[in-house]
Amino acid sequence: MNEHLSKQIQEKFQHLTDAELIDRMNKAEDFSYDDEEVELNRRLALGGLAWRWSGGLYSARVEVFTPEAGDGQ
Repeated sequence: MNEHLSKQIQEKFQHLTDAELIDRMNKAEDFSYDDEEVELNRRLALGGLAWRWSGGLYSARVEVFTPEAGDGQ
């Protein structure tokens, strides 16, 4: 991703906490959370964390976790 676009996305969500960003993703229509995903990936990577969808097909939620070696992430 180009640096300018990354900066724009960061600025777009600077007023939101991580929890608010995750809440937006959880409530978003299918595949309409691209910018939120980019920003959450950036923030979590700073702390050595990652995220994945958990739950079932109709109850998917963002789960934040610490990736382990061999975790498939």
